[in-house]
Amino acid sequence: MPDWNDLRYFLAIAREGTLASAARSLEVDASTVGRRLAALEEELDSKLFDRTPSGLVLTDAGRGIHSAVEEMEAAALAVERRASGEDARLEGVVRITLTEAFAVDIVLPRFAPFRERHPGIEVQFLTDYGALDLARREADIAIRLTRPQGDTLVARKVGEIAIAPYASESYLERRGAPDPARGFAGHDVIGYADAAAKWPEARWLAEAAPGARVAVRCNSLLSVVTATAAGMGVGVMPCLCGDREPGLRRVAPLVASLRRDIWLVVHPDLQHNARVRATLHFLTELIQRERSLLSGEGRPAPRSSGRRSS
Repeated sequence: MPDWNDLRYFLAIAREGTLASAARSLEVDASTVGRRLAALEEELDSKLFDRTPSGLVLTDAGRGIHSAVEEMEAAALAVERRASGEDARLEGVVRITLTEAFAVDIVLPRFAPFRERHPGIEVQFLTDYGALDLARREADIAIRLTRPQGDTLVARKVGEIAIAPYASESYLERRGAPDPARGFAGHDVIGYADAAAKWPEARWLAEAAPGARVAVRCNSLLSVVTATAAGMGVGVMPCLCGDREPGLRRVAPLVASLRRDIWLVVHPDLQHNARVRATLHFLTELIQRERSLLSGEGRPAPRSSGRRSS
């Protein structure tokens, strides 16, 4: 019977397409992945992958076992989750997936009391714009800005995030206040590049600011905030970022169509785990306590700088 660990390596190669990428996902050396694959192919007496210029591709034999190995993985993960879900100890590791901006601006600056309250729990913050898979135990808790589809995860809405256009004091002194009614004509804006070009903020900016010039394009929220703070143009960002950044001012009202809901998400097998429950409870308290900052209610409406835009 094949070694389950060898089958895990087989799945990683099938998903990633190269030994190097599979090694990174498994946090091992590429040579280890190669040895595991060779051992599995010898055990099964079958070639499982063809080497092509674009990477490793499943052979007929590889495709034949792929779905069965995925079922084995799902069963093994279910056993792990259910065993972990019964754990009543307030100790161990909890992995939280969330965006870097939310971690840096909201959670991490306020997380010290959790460590004092639960010193036995090690929390790992996985800041990634990709959606890590809770079913595959890539993370235990997710803080997401869209509700998960389907009924395989438990999701609870805990707050809202407001979004608005901002500019720096230095920019406003040089250029005056932009006029949203004129499509930000004569002003510079911070645009979006790569995957960020598909964000709702990018679509809104294209529609709301047709008369503006794009000063720079960024592919991350933190880059947009930094470029805006540097006086390069008007940037669209969550109020949790803009209201906390010294020298930034809102230059238009909150954009209702860009408002996001905040969801805490967990797999049902883990919702009764003691350390996961403690972490969820703390995060819920933290987010609800910062409702004013997150919803944009902590700052008055923008005022005119007294200068006409150029």
